[in-house]
Amino acid sequence: MRQNSDKSLCCLWMRMVLCLFALSGTSTVLVAQENADKSTPSTDSQDVKPAALVIPSYSQNVALLGTDQRYLDLGTLQTRRRTFFMYGMGVSESYVNSFQENSGGQDNSQLLWSPHVAIINASNHSSFSLQYSPFVVQSTSGPSSRQVFHAGNISLSQPIAPNWALQLSSSNTYGTDTSRLLSPLAFDVSKGVPVVDPSSAVFQFNRGKVFTTAESVGLTWQRSASQAMSFSAGESYFSSLDGGPSSRSTFAQVSYFAAVSPRTSFNVGGNYHHQAFSLGGCDSYGFSFGITHQVGRHINLAVEGGPEFETAPCNRALGGNYGISISYPLSRRSRVGLMASRSYMINYLPNTQWTDTGAVSYDRQLSQSFEINLNSGYARSVRSQAGLGTYVGYFVGADLSWKLSRTIALGTSYRRFEQVSGGPIQGQNMALVSLVWNPLPMRIVK
Repeated sequence: MRQNSDKSLCCLWMRMVLCLFALSGTSTVLVAQENADKSTPSTDSQDVKPAALVIPSYSQNVALLGTDQRYLDLGTLQTRRRTFFMYGMGVSESYVNSFQENSGGQDNSQLLWSPHVAIINASNHSSFSLQYSPFVVQSTSGPSSRQVFHAGNISLSQPIAPNWALQLSSSNTYGTDTSRLLSPLAFDVSKGVPVVDPSSAVFQFNRGKVFTTAESVGLTWQRSASQAMSFSAGESYFSSLDGGPSSRSTFAQVSYFAAVSPRTSFNVGGNYHHQAFSLGGCDSYGFSFGITHQVGRHINLAVEGGPEFETAPCNRALGGNYGISISYPLSRRSRVGLMASRSYMINYLPNTQWTDTGAVSYDRQLSQSFEINLNSGYARSVRSQAGLGTYVGYFVGADLSWKLSRTIALGTSYRRFEQVSGGPIQGQNMALVSLVWNPLPMRIVK
């Protein structure tokens, strides 16, 4: 009996062990099937992204007026809607050497004061900015004189419907043209890299007070994840207020964008320009084809161009339009940007059919306290009147900044402007020592 009971007990234990093995095998199969049903991204799938256009409904960077901060990255602000108040000022002492063909040079020193204020409202869908920066120049050698140059702008970017975004902007300047050259340089922003505005290469001595204004409106339609269309129109106006000439230009443009890969997109568009000069006017229309491509991980390249057709009396020959933009963050401490284009809009030189401009900027953070900036610009303007020669001018500049604290910096700068064609050869050398105070942005509306 006892042997039979022991045999029965052994059989029972063997059956239990077999059942446990069976259950464990079944559970392993079930877990494997469950994990197989879950989509686990592989290394290869993470590298493949759908072709999509990244077209935000607002400008991600706001160029700042009258300050060495250059621009404000809205991505650093909170995604919730916030309103910030920015202000600051700079005081500089300058030494200026002006020279002109067939005449002696003139040396003088001037005290400069450049306050600036800005109100910026930003969210993850829209942005609004209002800026004003006067620039006061007081002579400290020779006859006492005071000159003022005013600069201001306002911009708005706002979604107005699903897949539709509206952009509005207006910029205005007023004051003596000589004080404009002494004021802080203006910058454009390309893919987070600031590039100096090449309009500083356009200058003329002794033309008194000038007034400029430029307005534009744009509408963007995100047709799909990889396709978009934009419609834009604008106007620019220049006037020499002390009895000089004035000019006006208007434009309209439509463009279509399509992404063909995560790094590459193409665009095609058409434009129309109307120019009103002191004597007569011109009309032109053209087409452009372009490509935007990300080279490697950091270099962003955009190239476009096409033919431009002009009506009488400006139809001397078949013209063209082009635009090149390169932004390259070299490292965490340095970056370089380049822009070149042909514009049919009026700048600081009246009676101009078109202007070829180019600009390059290099910025390097030498240490936590020291930063160096190198800037250069070029402008070539074709006049509307046959008797006026083609204007060619350029400028170069270097800035070294020493940050004394989070809000105060000491800087030194050198700039050279020169006109080499389209009139008497003339130019100006400037050396400045500046003390700048830029408090951190202050939130005024939560």
